Amino acid sequence: MNEKRLLAEKYRKFTGEECIDITSMPRSGSERKYFRITGSGRTMIGAYNPNREENDAFIGFTRHFRSLKLPVPDVFCYYPESDCYFIQDLGDTNLFTWLERKKQTVGFDEKLLDFYKHSLELLVLFQTEAIKDLNLGLCYPHRSFDRQSMIWDLNYFKYMFLKLVSAPFNEKRLEKDFNTLVDFLLEAGQEYFLYRDFQSANIMVVDNSPWFIDYQGGRKGSAQYDPASLLYDPKAHVPQEAREILIEHYIKLFCKKTSGSESDFRKYYYGFVLIRIMQAMGAFGYRGLYEQKPGFVQSIIPGIRILNNIIESDQFRLKLPELYRVFKELPGLDMFAELEEHERLIVRIASFSYMNGMPQDKVHGGGFIYDCRGLPNPGKIDKLRNMTGLDEPVKKYMTSQNHVKEFMDDVSRMVMRSVKSYIEKDYNSLAVSFGCTGGKHRSVYCAEQLAQSLMKIDGIEIKVNHRDKDN
Repeated sequence: MNEKRLLAEKYRKFTGEECIDITSMPRSGSERKYFRITGSGRTMIGAYNPNREENDAFIGFTRHFRSLKLPVPDVFCYYPESDCYFIQDLGDTNLFTWLERKKQTVGFDEKLLDFYKHSLELLVLFQTEAIKDLNLGLCYPHRSFDRQSMIWDLNYFKYMFLKLVSAPFNEKRLEKDFNTLVDFLLEAGQEYFLYRDFQSANIMVVDNSPWFIDYQGGRKGSAQYDPASLLYDPKAHVPQEAREILIEHYIKLFCKKTSGSESDFRKYYYGFVLIRIMQAMGAFGYRGLYEQKPGFVQSIIPGIRILNNIIESDQFRLKLPELYRVFKELPGLDMFAELEEHERLIVRIASFSYMNGMPQDKVHGGGFIYDCRGLPNPGKIDKLRNMTGLDEPVKKYMTSQNHVKEFMDDVSRMVMRSVKSYIEKDYNSLAVSFGCTGGKHRSVYCAEQLAQSLMKIDGIEIKVNHRDKDN
């Protein structure tokens, strides 16, 4: 039985009704598969994961976190023997997609800074309150971020990144540096809940507030690891000035909550930044270079820069001569030069009025033009006539129309296939245009909806132009 059929059957079993629609969601770096299930009056997320221990950890942690009123999805039903469960639908916008959207408009503004602050404030509660009475027997694969876990991460970096890019290193000296780093980090203690993957892709934006997912790898550990994961996420490109503001905000909150020493926290912080980035580089190497997934490859260059910026800024003074030498030589490798020259796929999305002619793609002419004139027209409704597809009343109207949903589902499937094909072929430009009579309502709405869908795909850049919206 395939996953879709299994989830439909289990949905029927616990709700007593047939699901109306079940749609697969984009996959990331794990074996878990997620589906959005639509029933009568609500949606939920169905998950299938053949790893029983990971499922048990996620469900157990979720129930514990919800008992503390932490913002995590509700669990509706869990079928452990069938490797599936059903949870609350938190929508499609995570912090990473929101960041990408902000980059195209206002950049890293105060609103985004405040959201990060709120996320870090909640992290303190996860770390200090959620660890109390947590069933550590659920922790998978280790109950703490101990020596063994750290060595696994460092070896992951060595074998899945350094060896794949043919970086020269002395095995014996590198192992010595690994052990020196681990000895140092273990001094920080293992008293708190360590979320493990506290990064932008795992923080959902729900009504402008952070909600949290993907904490099944959590365990006991040091407090420094998780803020390092969030603020030095290579994919997120958080500005250095913002990093400094945010870590100071976090340190003051954390030390007030725990009566800890700010200087002690800072002593170990950048060491945890290094080990987190090295673990991430191992993942980028495995998923990107070995499995040939381009979204992961794009994160390698920012990761290398973070490592070198830290050791060059004198923020971390532990003596690790072989490791630092390797970091400094990475930018000179042929592999690094090739990645530096590689351009991301740019998807140019436009809306236009047919009265002013169709837009011309000046790059290479590849892509789609969709005629939205067959869709319900909000411009014929008096109260919506002077609005555009960016305004909430128009969006609400369009969302309520089944014809529009069917149209956008078809568009998304076609464009997604082309995006994946273009990435595989190393093409760097794809144009998608939507036209309607006036270029203000239907075409603008459809262009925005497609842009939001594509933001879930790593390794592409999206540019939106509403040519005739203000004419």
